[in-house]
Amino acid sequence: MRHWRLILILLSLGCLTSQAWGFSYRGQAEGNLTGPTNNGTAVSWHQRQVTIGLNFGPEWNNSARLALQQWNEAGADFEWHASDNSAQTCINDGINSTGWADSSCGADWGSIIATTRVSMSRIGGNWYINDTDVVFNAGLQFDAYAGPLRRDAAGRPIYDFIRVALHEFGHAAGLLHPDDANQRVDSIMNTGNKSLSLDRLQDDDIEAIRHIYAKTQGDQPDIIVDGFKQFSISGQRVNLNIDYLRSYRNRASQALTLEVRATPSASNNEEYLLSSILLEQLDASEQRYIGKLNGDYIAPPAGLHSLSLVLLEAQSATPLYRQAIGYMEIENDTLNIAPQASDTNNSGGAGSLNGILLLLLLGLSVQRRPTAQHQAISFSTT
Repeated sequence: MRHWRLILILLSLGCLTSQAWGFSYRGQAEGNLTGPTNNGTAVSWHQRQVTIGLNFGPEWNNSARLALQQWNEAGADFEWHASDNSAQTCINDGINSTGWADSSCGADWGSIIATTRVSMSRIGGNWYINDTDVVFNAGLQFDAYAGPLRRDAAGRPIYDFIRVALHEFGHAAGLLHPDDANQRVDSIMNTGNKSLSLDRLQDDDIEAIRHIYAKTQGDQPDIIVDGFKQFSISGQRVNLNIDYLRSYRNRASQALTLEVRATPSASNNEEYLLSSILLEQLDASEQRYIGKLNGDYIAPPAGLHSLSLVLLEAQSATPLYRQAIGYMEIENDTLNIAPQASDTNNSGGAGSLNGILLLLLLGLSVQRRPTAQHQAISFSTT
């Protein structure tokens, strides 16, 4: 990446409470599309493991993999798999693909940053997503960073690739804009400036993907980390701040270990241990406040890495719980922590961002192609 060595984006885990969530997805009832909603049956992928081709080039593909992994570790029964297919975008060919383009699926980009095309088929009595393509505006500047929107010396925006990818991959999974449905929540899935001002998945985003792709009760972890707050590295120490460990067991656990692991963005087959912190056992159904923790820091090799929080029991190698907490790049053995993002909107450059918001609100196109066997619909969402 240009001019940056380490980036951390902190992700938060939504508490399992009775909070009223404001997420939005495309609903259906009795075979009819019902528009944006946050209850009832969603239009989703029928399969729970979906492959998408990354065609942004090696550097940006690594950043896209980090965005996919953050959705994968949100605790839903859904998983993206990255491939290197070079299929054409903006057509319903059953091959999910991504890439840069000089036009928004044939239309002028205007102020749109990226667009996601989702195609759905009605098979039997339900609608399912059967194809998606994500396209980024090749005429804009991108980097990867945490914090407020950056600009170059001429005042032109430099967009954070990863937060834009988080937003677009959310659309590809079936999520819509909460604010378009008059929901007032912090969400990476909001439109325009309200999304660009955030650099991590919010509680509402995590709850949304869990709602659409809910795990069965037997697949739910029985000990969880509830309320991840902060991760930082200071000197040779890793610092964590979490709210609670919660046990849903009817028996006590064994001793627990909390690990921070780094996965190279170019590979899903290897991990590096950054820190390991020993914790006492939990009693049956115990909720224990944790707060601040710290442990020795072990530096991974240079490169771009996804960071995960992993909870283990005793000597077991199988995690009880796993959650993405950010990403970082180490270059030339130098470690720099990026500033934590603000939850407020960016203050600069209202002209271009207001244009983005307008196009986001209006940029929905529909094509209907009924056949004798099934119906198909394609939507483009920015």
